[in-house]
Amino acid sequence: MTTVNDQNSESGMSSLYPPKPVAEIYALKEALSTLGTVRSFQPNDEIQAVSQHEKSLYLFTEGHFTVVRANDGLVLSSVRGEMIYGIAECLRPRGGWFLKVEEPCTARVIPAEQAFELFTRLQLWETVSGLLAWFLQMYSLRDEHLVGVTAYVMIRNKLLELDLQPADVRRDINAADFIQERTQLARSTIMAILGELRRGDYIEIKRGKLVAIRHLPKEY
Repeated sequence: MTTVNDQNSESGMSSLYPPKPVAEIYALKEALSTLGTVRSFQPNDEIQAVSQHEKSLYLFTEGHFTVVRANDGLVLSSVRGEMIYGIAECLRPRGGWFLKVEEPCTARVIPAEQAFELFTRLQLWETVSGLLAWFLQMYSLRDEHLVGVTAYVMIRNKLLELDLQPADVRRDINAADFIQERTQLARSTIMAILGELRRGDYIEIKRGKLVAIRHLPKEY
């Protein structure tokens, strides 16, 4: 294990992913707030933006969600709070992923054609492009964290991501499960690297839950 004198400043969200485009989300939320109908969702509900030739946008004011790749169940990202889901998929339907609900919530469900007409009428497509650019940055950075890097770097990045979760949420998350769902690394590989990090006192894990990150070397 190579020791590098880097403190856990990288555990701040700004160093892992770009800041959420709050202004863009707020502007679109305000414009869409009277359209569509309100629906309730429960944990493990799977939401498809395009289904049976219907295209819908989902406007969430709060909640916890995971974005899941449809063909193999890989978790692409986790999202909390306000969110507008479905714009990209309704513009270019592909069906490659879906949104999984992690806690009870409600959403305003809006026909995509109606929403897109509103964006045109209110000249909001520049705002929409800002939101889509953020999603593109998110997934580009995710690939940087996972593609063409060692298993250790993948695990390191996912530990830092897990450390960003609120403490009360993190207490309910098994660290190895969190990493495997987001990397699809072999569990034996994950457990071996986590074991070395624990023995080196780089991290603290109790009953499978991440308690603290003291220092994570950049290389293994």
